[in-house]
Amino acid sequence: MNLLKLCGLEESTECQIEFDYYVPFSVQIGNNQNSLAGEKTVYWRTGDIERSLVEFGIGSRTGILRNLTLTAVTNSSLSDVIIKSNKSVDGIPVFDLSIIPEKGIYDYINDFQVCLGKEAITTIIGEVEKCKTLVRFGRINIGFDSENFITHVTVNDLTTDEYRELKDSLKLYPTSN
Repeated sequence: MNLLKLCGLEESTECQIEFDYYVPFSVQIGNNQNSLAGEKTVYWRTGDIERSLVEFGIGSRTGILRNLTLTAVTNSSLSDVIIKSNKSVDGIPVFDLSIIPEKGIYDYINDFQVCLGKEAITTIIGEVEKCKTLVRFGRINIGFDSENFITHVTVNDLTTDEYRELKDSLKLYPTSN
């Protein structure tokens, strides 16, 4: 299994979230001018890479999560996801870089699912029912199982406008409204 693995936490910092019709959401963590000085960004990506893609930008030396982008989705639904975890911690995830090759991009070919609820959007990457720990920063929760492998990413506290933008972006139109 080559899922992202949590190996530590850094102190929480600000994060900016953008919602867009063409790129459902992107999260920028911290101030890149200061935090990336002298450090490249490497990428862990999942999906089929062409029609579905979630991308995690990670500091090449530190393993600290720098950005997160839901670029393309083929499997989405209008539904809330109930997450049960044993503990919640605040901080920015630090990932194990050992699976990232020299070229700086690791593609984990896997079908993920996106669930849009009224107040949150969840991207299910692993087995969400096995979530043991939630790492929280800003409006973002990232879940990890008992072995510290990623299970999901949730953006919480969606505004009415953000919900509408995501619903249009994901082309989710309920049969009755």
